[in-house]
Amino acid sequence: MFALGERLKESREKCGLSLKKAYELTGITDSRLSKIERGQISCTPDDLKKLASLYNIQLIPLYVLADYLTEEDVKEYQFVFRGVSSLDKDEMQHIQAQIDFLNKKRKGDLI
Repeated sequence: MFALGERLKESREKCGLSLKKAYELTGITDSRLSKIERGQISCTPDDLKKLASLYNIQLIPLYVLADYLTEEDVKEYQFVFRGVSSLDKDEMQHIQAQIDFLNKKRKGDLI
């Protein structure tokens, strides 16, 4: 958790933001953010999302640092989603329908 706090503090300072300004922009109190940065308390996934957006940094590495995801999780997702960016909206919806069908089949929810 300390590595996460260091990363967040470094990112905030790199953006030239005070704790108070970060609070104004995210709604995360300066006291809470200070404790997160010092590793005294954990950071919620929602707060990490807000901070990543504010600091313009990638969210997934923060989730790994916070132990919400493992490196293995990330590798799995990268494998599953490789090539998705080349699909159009209709193709993605078709793939999602196939996934939904397979999940229903597995659960025995199909007639």
